[in-house]
Amino acid sequence: MNQKMSDFTESLRVLDYAHILYLSEQADLYIENAVTYILNGIRNGDRVLFVENPRIYPQIHKKLQQLLSAEELGLIHYVNNFDFYWRKGNFHPDAILEYFESILGAFAADGRQCRTWGHIEWASQQDIDHKIIEYETEVDRSMPQRKSISVCAYDAPRVSDSLRERLMLCHGYLMEDSSVSAISFLDERKARN
Repeated sequence: MNQKMSDFTESLRVLDYAHILYLSEQADLYIENAVTYILNGIRNGDRVLFVENPRIYPQIHKKLQQLLSAEELGLIHYVNNFDFYWRKGNFHPDAILEYFESILGAFAADGRQCRTWGHIEWASQQDIDHKIIEYETEVDRSMPQRKSISVCAYDAPRVSDSLRERLMLCHGYLMEDSSVSAISFLDERKARN
């Protein structure tokens, strides 16, 4: 288990919410961080919405099966990331947010906190960077009301420098495979825009 990730997510429990940008380069560390994030949530009594591609999720699930009871595994709600982000045939921010809110609303019924992890991937689509930023900006705006910890995971090699910079404007934390830190210039840059 990644101790840095464990310590970091535990420290976030004192906050009402957190929006984390994760730029990953190594699949093995990504899987380790995802498992740690889920374990910390479950051990704190949270539900977890885990949006992941079907190639990676079985590896994560296998590790979780070795560490969690059947009841604890029941607190994890897995959604195929293609089905989640592309359910209307393209990356449509309003449709994604509507679906996202419907799932979180169902989770709220039992009073548990919810944490989310979304692995955002895309094929070619015109203006995809703009649509991703539109989606991430809306997620960031809704975070104070949602009171959850959310990780938005991206494959770092696919993220251009300009997209990375814009993503950093709508997240409070930057996580990489072996580090995590607050985005210190966030408030200053938001104020200028």
